[in-house]
Amino acid sequence: MRLSKIKNIGLVKYIVIFLLIVSIYCFFGFGISYGDPLANYGFSYAIAKGQVPYLDFNTISTPLFAFYSAIGLLFWNNYLVFILEFALLVTITFFFLDKLYGKKSYLILAFLIGLNFYGILATYNFMCFSMLIIILYLEEKHCDKDYLIGFFIGLAILSKHTVGCFFILPTIIYYFGDLKKIMRRVLGCLIPCSIFLVYLIINKALFSFIDLCFLGLLDFSTSNGKPFSLIFYFSILLLFLAFYLIYKDRKDIKNLYLVFTFFFTVPLFDYCHFPLFFCSILMMLFPYFNWLMFYNIFFSFIIIFLALISSFRVALSYNPVFTSKFRHFEYYVHARDNYEKLLKINDFLNSYDDAVVLSYFNMQYKIINNRKLDYFDVMLYGNFGYDGVNKMINRLKDMEKQIFIVCMDDYNSTYEYSQFAKKVVDYVLLNGIKIDSKYGYNVYYVE
Repeated sequence: MRLSKIKNIGLVKYIVIFLLIVSIYCFFGFGISYGDPLANYGFSYAIAKGQVPYLDFNTISTPLFAFYSAIGLLFWNNYLVFILEFALLVTITFFFLDKLYGKKSYLILAFLIGLNFYGILATYNFMCFSMLIIILYLEEKHCDKDYLIGFFIGLAILSKHTVGCFFILPTIIYYFGDLKKIMRRVLGCLIPCSIFLVYLIINKALFSFIDLCFLGLLDFSTSNGKPFSLIFYFSILLLFLAFYLIYKDRKDIKNLYLVFTFFFTVPLFDYCHFPLFFCSILMMLFPYFNWLMFYNIFFSFIIIFLALISSFRVALSYNPVFTSKFRHFEYYVHARDNYEKLLKINDFLNSYDDAVVLSYFNMQYKIINNRKLDYFDVMLYGNFGYDGVNKMINRLKDMEKQIFIVCMDDYNSTYEYSQFAKKVVDYVLLNGIKIDSKYGYNVYYVE
């Protein structure tokens, strides 16, 4: 009877976490839906409609999260399904955290949520973090399952290659000299990676993938990021702390994995990427703070409670409403004033047939109107491959007698973390004839 109650309690806590993540996205923190999570939903939306990543639309990371999210969208292509799938991923991640760290895992959850919800952004970054947690669990509980560990390292690479590729190094470092063990893990890693390679070859997207995800890194690193921000210095400080902890406990292979989460922060060093690295360092510190076993649930509850209360007050101040008139976003929450404005903007954009829209709103605009994605839907520096700006300008030049609609608010933004590709838009402004303007959008005709 007692064992049954314990199992029921365990099930209830996972249900609560699942519902907590859903409620954050649906109301408490609906503002985080705009930006990267919306773009990631767009990638999954496009895959569910049969489009091929890298070939038909631009994304700069490996696509495991997009394919994972597209599964549910095959049955109902709605943003709510995307949220439910992500909440399931967070719950699964916490399950393995719980198996690893017990009650201390609540502290990780608290900081993922409490850092302004940035730790639970529905993006490929969290998918990579989730794969890492599963790898750590396997290293701790089943270190002899080499093929399986290698397989999940491969999945981490397919989640975010610029981070996951480093997860093979702990095996090489820790088991140096045991060639058979290393090769078993390498072979396990190659299984999912080989399947992805075949997919790219069959769909003739291999070169586009290399261009966007590897060659384009040169453009991304030089066009984005604030290398001397406060987060940059704090990240470097935590990195030195991580190296010290590795030196102090060289028998724990998990620390070798966790230090590489530093690459989540590179090169942007912004609030959206930092929490995953911070929580990884916190996991490295757990062995030195055993008192957390007694107080972490209380601390975690306070952190989450304060985050929810603060966000609840902000959400109410925006007079939130469901975007019921937006296809695929009927259960999406937005500030009433912004929603009413976007309805007018959507009608204005649709008044021009086959116009190319250059705006942050473009991804949602395409989805609302059941249109396919293309390279103009992620108008961010570093997202077009090597020498991407010139490539995009050449695309514009190939379009004859084309109408372009530019969001001037996005173009004129002085936000320090703005990645909006203004140099691409400059071609339209310099070569187009302005024929209309409304709601902050200028319409240009280019011969």
